[in-house]
Amino acid sequence: MAATRVSLQWLGVRKSLTPAQKCQAAETFSADGQFLSAGKKLLDTKHPAFRAVTAVRHRIHSTWHAMTLPFPEPGLRLIRQDDVEAFDRRMTGLREELSEAVWRLDEHYAQLKSAARDRLGSLYNPADYPESLNGMFRVEWDFPNVDAPSYLQQLNPAVYAQECRRVAARFDEAVQLAEEAFLAELTGLVTHLTERLTGQNDGKPKVFRLCGAEHKRNYAQSRIMCSAVCRITS
Repeated sequence: MAATRVSLQWLGVRKSLTPAQKCQAAETFSADGQFLSAGKKLLDTKHPAFRAVTAVRHRIHSTWHAMTLPFPEPGLRLIRQDDVEAFDRRMTGLREELSEAVWRLDEHYAQLKSAARDRLGSLYNPADYPESLNGMFRVEWDFPNVDAPSYLQQLNPAVYAQECRRVAARFDEAVQLAEEAFLAELTGLVTHLTERLTGQNDGKPKVFRLCGAEHKRNYAQSRIMCSAVCRITS
């Protein structure tokens, strides 16, 4: 098993109001501005071009989680070494999709800013907006080392042994997390299959497609194998 990490750089579309703006808003309700939290939405995230960018982000997260298992370190997940090349190819393709989606969004950027100016009124501030959206949405991934540093073996064997025990404990916890995640997914799979196999839909018998069952069976088998490999590795 290897560790993998996915990092996203994403344009923020909400900004807090300045203290003066919050006090002005508070006056409407005869409230104290110090006890008021308020913000503004910079862009319309429901615009089709922005939704397309968001959809790529969802696919990035889905791919990462589908091909990996939980690991008890923030921002890290475990992946089979045999899957690293396929994961890298898939993420490279998603990065290209993201770049294309951002390019198309940038074509509508002037229109989106104009709409924001109309909606926000005096709250609109040109300084809140970058000149271009290029580089504002990015995805990076790497495979950090989670093993005990080898140099410690010569430098301080006792500390090295301590780190080895810590890493082993982390992998034991990862096995437990993987089994819990698989159990939750399996429960959802059984529930879905039960719904498909029982009852009727609009007075007609429900149709159960074998291709869907085969897909879910293969998915379940892959998760079992990942969990088993995680246990063996640890």
